[in-house]
Amino acid sequence: MRLREIEESYGDRVRVHWRAFPLIAAEQPDRRVTEKTRSGWQRVGADEPRARFVPPPLDTPLPASSIPALTAAKCAERQGAPAFERFHARLFAAHFGEGLDIGRPDVLRRLARASGLDLSRFEADWAGEAYEAVLRDCAEGAAWFGVSGLPTVILDEKLSLVGALPTERYRLLIDWILAGEPGGVIPLPAGTAGAAGQSPVDRGA
Repeated sequence: MRLREIEESYGDRVRVHWRAFPLIAAEQPDRRVTEKTRSGWQRVGADEPRARFVPPPLDTPLPASSIPALTAAKCAERQGAPAFERFHARLFAAHFGEGLDIGRPDVLRRLARASGLDLSRFEADWAGEAYEAVLRDCAEGAAWFGVSGLPTVILDEKLSLVGALPTERYRLLIDWILAGEPGGVIPLPAGTAGAAGQSPVDRGA
């Protein structure tokens, strides 16, 4: 929701490109909703009330891996930005709002159909290069930007912002980049330094 707000505010001056980074890369069968899962979703929902986070019932099955959903998103991306936007929104709603197991290929195919994707092309890309594209995104994120968790936002392939930050933080840095990075010093609002004086904003190599 926050990145969508940024896109709407800045128009064609800013482009958001999503990259895949699996939280659960290897298969972890029999994952189930616990009290910790529910409380985590409740915290996120309270932090971002514009998004729909519905804590699922205890013991609801959870995806065994993030790879299938990310692969499906890559398939959608290959059908153009509007197709990806529709599928991405539908995928988010299915997982966080409807409690569907988006690690299951049959669920992902239903979501692709509901999003108006070309299913023949979706299947071809699924069996083709979409999986490799996910692995490339993950490798580049880790090697180039040190990504180790989500959400991580990379600005202009220079600055990494880790965690769900206020929209104002993104605006501050985007405005600085669009202005030509005046002064060469990364602007930070007061009170963002950590206890050891480290900033939550890292400059990439």
